[in-house]
Amino acid sequence: MIVNSERTIALTCPACQGIQQHTFSLFSISQKPLQLMCDCGFSQGHLRRLNKHFELDVLSIEGDRARILLPRHQFFGMPLIHLLSPVSGLSLGYLGDPPSVAGVVLAGPADSFLEADDFANPEVMRDVLKALEDLATHDKIRCDCDHSSIGIDVYFDQVELVCAYCGSVVRIGASTRQHQERIARVDEIVMEPCTSLFLGEWLKPLT
Repeated sequence: MIVNSERTIALTCPACQGIQQHTFSLFSISQKPLQLMCDCGFSQGHLRRLNKHFELDVLSIEGDRARILLPRHQFFGMPLIHLLSPVSGLSLGYLGDPPSVAGVVLAGPADSFLEADDFANPEVMRDVLKALEDLATHDKIRCDCDHSSIGIDVYFDQVELVCAYCGSVVRIGASTRQHQERIARVDEIVMEPCTSLFLGEWLKPLT
């Protein structure tokens, strides 16, 4: 049997909401964890060899830890595996040979790992997340504390931007067209240290 020496894992990052593809050689996997880092700097988890299995220990898009053990024959031999959380049953991403994983990622939008039933208004949530992703890509989301590190929590009808260092929070509604139109008008989000505000309250000093 001919085995492709490269595998790819595609995971949705809880911090930036983007899909990060990690390509690695099978020979690089050992008992020492291989860290899976998103381009935004967030650690999505790790991959390591564990006896006759491979352990994937990652964070779901909701920020919950998910641990999956894959037998050697699945890890080596299957061209594409849809990774599901053993706790919630929700999609974590895909594992397989690089062309197969790249194909399934390109076949859908950036939020293809999200379940529409998880949100009050899936279309608005998609637009809000896309707007936040665009701001983050251009370094337009930050906190004024000394060690700004912004994460994102996604809920049924809103999104929270959270500074991991000082705990500052900005809550952004994501269930109505007014919410979508409001975030579309925002050019930059600069959070104040140790505050908790809704987007509308955060915008008031700027108007």
